[in-house]
Amino acid sequence: MRSVRKAAVCLFLAVERVLTAQIPLSPDYPEESLDFYSHFERDPRQWDLDEPHAVNATGNLVFETANSLLQHWANTRLRIGHTIVPGIVPVGTILYHGAITGPHIPTALDWVAMEPEHSMVFCRGSVETGCWHATFAVTRPMKVLYFDGNSAAKIPEGTMDTQDLRIQDLCKWGLQNGINGLVRMEVNFEIMICNFTSHMEVVSFSNLDSPRLAIDNITDQPEYSNTAHHTFEIMHSTSWRENYPGETRIILDYSALISFYDTDLVPSLVPRRVGLERWDHRVAGISPEDIERVEDRLAQVLERPPVTASAAWT
Repeated sequence: MRSVRKAAVCLFLAVERVLTAQIPLSPDYPEESLDFYSHFERDPRQWDLDEPHAVNATGNLVFETANSLLQHWANTRLRIGHTIVPGIVPVGTILYHGAITGPHIPTALDWVAMEPEHSMVFCRGSVETGCWHATFAVTRPMKVLYFDGNSAAKIPEGTMDTQDLRIQDLCKWGLQNGINGLVRMEVNFEIMICNFTSHMEVVSFSNLDSPRLAIDNITDQPEYSNTAHHTFEIMHSTSWRENYPGETRIILDYSALISFYDTDLVPSLVPRRVGLERWDHRVAGISPEDIERVEDRLAQVLERPPVTASAAWT
C-alpha cells in the first residue's frame, strides 16, 4: 500500500513538473493567427521586446488613466486631467448640499457632494441660528460628464485645463447636450448641478450646528473651533474612494471615453509633452483645430443612448 502511495506521489510530481515547465514560445505562428495582426505596422514575428517604446507613445497612459477613473489617490497624484467621460448617476442616489442662504433649493447652478462630510463644510450660518443641510435623491437617471484629475482644485498648475477648453458657461453647453451635471474631484467627488429640479427631489432640510472652522490658521484655533473634528471626518470619507473601485455611485460609459492622450485626436499636444514627466503634462496649448475635433467627438458620443444602471448602495 505504501509503495502504491509513493508511486502516485511521484507520478503527480512528474506531471506537475511537465505542466509548469517554462517552454519558449514557438516562432511558428499559424497563418490564421497572423491575420489578426494584419492591420498593425509590424507582425509579432518582428517584435523586439528589448527595443524601448517610442518617446511620444501614449497608449499606456490612456489605459493607465482609464484604470484610475473616479479613484481619489490616483487623481491626486496625477492631478492634471486628460480624460472626459460621460456617465449616469442612477435613480435613488443620495446627494448632499450645504446651504448658505437657508432651507431653499438653489435656483442657479450649484454643487452637491457625494459625501455629507464634504458638504457640511459649506453649511454656513451663525452660531445662534445654525445652518441648513440639504439631502437630495435622484429621481431619474441623471446624465453627467466626468473630468478626471483633481479637476475641482483651483490651482494654476493645470487641473482645470480640460474645462477651460469648453465655452465659459459649462451648464448652458451641458443642458444643450443632455448633460445636467459635471463631475469633478476636490477633497471628495462632487457634481455641479445645472438644474436642481429636473432630476432630483428634496429628502430633507436639516438645521444643524454651524461648522466652526478656523480656516486661516489651523494651528491657532479659537476655543469654540471644531476644525480638527471636521478635518478628520472629511479625510476619513475621502479614504473610502481612495483606490479601486473608487466612486461607484457614478456609472461611467467607457465606450465614450475621450482622451487628450489620443494622438490622432489631439496631435498638437504631442510636442508639448516631450521631455516632461507625467505629472507635468498639460492640456493648455492645444490647437484650435484639436479643440474643435474634441468638441465634435464629444457631441457624437453624447448622442448615444445613456448607459443604464441602478443605484449602488455603497
